[in-house]
Amino acid sequence: MNQIKIFHYCLILFMAFSISGCSKETSKNKDEQQLEQLYTKIKTLAESSICGTTTNYELKFIAIGSKACGGPTGYLAYSSSINVEEFEHFVKRYTALQSNYNKKWGIVSTCDITPLPKAVTCENGKPKLIY
Repeated sequence: MNQIKIFHYCLILFMAFSISGCSKETSKNKDEQQLEQLYTKIKTLAESSICGTTTNYELKFIAIGSKACGGPTGYLAYSSSINVEEFEHFVKRYTALQSNYNKKWGIVSTCDITPLPKAVTCENGKPKLIY
């Protein structure tokens, strides 16, 4: 009889840990999806920027993301042809979310420094980073 109680106790513990592990993985996947969706939105906005000799749009670049070691994961080129305030808000939000994600999930990354672009140029009507 005691063996049956021990078996049931072990089974309950196993199920509890399994559910906990699944819940943790589901939560991490949800966080990753949130980051991916926001990045896609940001990238789409940046790529909708236009420029050219017949426009007076200002060319800019912005740091995006947060490496676990610190610093941005990259840079995006854009022009003032888009809603800059909204775009910069999304980038700031994404960077904060990625920083929180890194801390929450114990993410590690390379500690190399992402090179800072020297300028932004207009190529085929689109802003492009120059390194």
